[in-house]
Amino acid sequence: MNYKYACPAIFLIGPTAVGKTDLAVSLVDKFPIEIVSIDSAMVYSELDIGTCKPSKEILKLKKHHLIDILEPTEKFDVGVFLDHLDAAMLSIASNNKIPIFVGGSMMFHKILFDGIHNFPSSQKVRSMIQDQKLNEGYEKLLEQLQELDEITFKSIDTNNYRRVERALEIIELSNQKLSDLKKEPKEQFFDPKKSLILGMTDSKENLLDTAKKRLNKILDDGFLIELENLINSYKLTADMQSMNSINYKQFYPYAFGKMKLDESFADALSATNQLIKTQLTWMKKFDFDDCMNQSNQKKSMFFSDTINTYLRSFNK
Repeated sequence: MNYKYACPAIFLIGPTAVGKTDLAVSLVDKFPIEIVSIDSAMVYSELDIGTCKPSKEILKLKKHHLIDILEPTEKFDVGVFLDHLDAAMLSIASNNKIPIFVGGSMMFHKILFDGIHNFPSSQKVRSMIQDQKLNEGYEKLLEQLQELDEITFKSIDTNNYRRVERALEIIELSNQKLSDLKKEPKEQFFDPKKSLILGMTDSKENLLDTAKKRLNKILDDGFLIELENLINSYKLTADMQSMNSINYKQFYPYAFGKMKLDESFADALSATNQLIKTQLTWMKKFDFDDCMNQSNQKKSMFFSDTINTYLRSFNK
């Protein structure tokens, strides 16, 4: 099988609030690695406090990729992710380093492991479909999808309008059924035999407690001022993707006086808790080479032997 990136790669996977970012930064000092962020919110510049992004000092001293690559008004999807990943991998290879993929966006990790169909895309066609939704209603798009590709219609989450729009976009551009296209081979990225998959976890109770403390710290660090400045500087609306990131989405109404602070706090904490539960479920889908509990006080030491053994296997 052919893999797009014929190089070793390390993956550090775990739920939010488990400490992945801090651990990855400590590992950079010990091994020839560069961090590739797998986070759908850290891609946005100036979304700093609310995303718990590494400090500007750390980002300057420790090489990171896929952070601050988009303006808050732009859209982020798998296509954008893969485009920027290409540039990151070239940069990492030129520095004779190995990528360590760090983050809680489980779907993107899964894509890197399992591959993806390289379906066509077009902003023009996507805009046309969105205009049709506005003019004729979402039900019309569902009827159209059922008529063009009943198999996809029956299998897709019809409550997820982005997936429905994307399905129609692919059908329009390819002039084929999406269900038929999915039978074709996927583009593969990393060889599992050359990859090291590390997991970080903790009890759900500990994670939820850490999430609450972290949310309080986010507010203490000036998140509400950051949010207000973002909204005013970029004229951000509630439907923009950046403003649908956790914390930004829940506190956006407060910025306009439409919700009390304690209500936004409760909503943000609830959304984070739900994310943690979902991520813990996702963790069961990965076959980890090594996995540790966050309570281990010697985290970097815990993985050091595993990473050393892994790297030595390529130096024989």
